[in-house]
Amino acid sequence: MAAEGNKQEEKNADETFEILELAEVGKHWLERALDGELSKKSVPVQLAMGGTSGWVAGYLFQKVSKAAATAVGGGFMLILIGHQTGYLKVNWKQFEKDVNKTKETAVKEVERRYPAIQDAFSRGQDLVKKNVMISSGFAAGFLLGMAM
Repeated sequence: MAAEGNKQEEKNADETFEILELAEVGKHWLERALDGELSKKSVPVQLAMGGTSGWVAGYLFQKVSKAAATAVGGGFMLILIGHQTGYLKVNWKQFEKDVNKTKETAVKEVERRYPAIQDAFSRGQDLVKKNVMISSGFAAGFLLGMAM
């Protein structure tokens, strides 16, 4: 009886392991998704999926960018009004100095990370070329979402 129980436990333990393909381990999650089932679907399905996801992304981008622009512009206007009325004293020379320092730091950081950025860009181009229907549907949907 105990031997049968151990055999059953071993069989259940063997069934719980997942087999990973080594070719899939190094791929980015988006590449795995697009190389999988979606790129093997029919053209209308690919266009619909790309268009829907593009529309959602474009709509959200439009809403978030409007809110961000309103917040930044409103904050800047409040600072200018406060400065103009005398409530705020702004050291513009220090402000300009800090902006230039931040700009230099950003340029150095981009130059340092340029190979990684270039690699990501080329991988993105390859992904778009492999999935032309999904990419074109996404682009069209994104523009529609931005227009709404």
